[in-house]
Amino acid sequence: MRSVAWLALALVPSLLVAQKKPFDVSALLKVQRIADPQLSPDGKTVAFAVTLPDVDANRSLHSVWIVPIEGGSPRKLADLADRPRWSPDGKRLYYISTTGDVSQVWSMNPDGSGVSQVTRLSTEADGELVSPDGKYLLVTSNVFPECGASSAATFDDACNQKHLDAEKQSKVKARLITGLLYRHWTTWEGNRRSHLLSISLGDGKVADLSPGTREVPPFSLGGPDD
Repeated sequence: MRSVAWLALALVPSLLVAQKKPFDVSALLKVQRIADPQLSPDGKTVAFAVTLPDVDANRSLHSVWIVPIEGGSPRKLADLADRPRWSPDGKRLYYISTTGDVSQVWSMNPDGSGVSQVTRLSTEADGELVSPDGKYLLVTSNVFPECGASSAATFDDACNQKHLDAEKQSKVKARLITGLLYRHWTTWEGNRRSHLLSISLGDGKVADLSPGTREVPPFSLGGPDD
């Protein structure tokens, strides 16, 4: 907890410390918020996520940073990035990037170099976890259940892309509500369901680990990974 508190203080804009001004809403929206600290396998570095409100654009700006565990200046590695996760050998950092308003898994070296895109799912990817042997990624993706057999662990990305294209081209925008939960905050519950996908980092093969109509993970308000 002391490490997290130190990081928070290190990222508070200097103007809030140097000047005697009321800590009002305007000041609060200038504070960068840190979260999700991830200790490197060698125990020497902490990767973490930073969020900064962009009032004019009415959105939050996310970035990934690192800092030595013994102290020092935090350093930003990537913009439009969130949820850093170390590879088991500590040689790569995986993270979620929203470049182009599309959520996919990317990776980079711990110094921010060697950036590469890992996933290219039509239904996007989130919530990545790296397997202990470093050979697989576990992600969640909002897929069309009919694109996979209910008893098979296959994943048909072409089928999902076809449904996405059909939705965009459809002139009908009405929604037929048949049950709960039909809306979570600003996101509508449509024809898709959150599935758990396993991705081989060797050949890119994708397997659907939770085929069917159930949500995995189920409804959540945040917190530790379900």
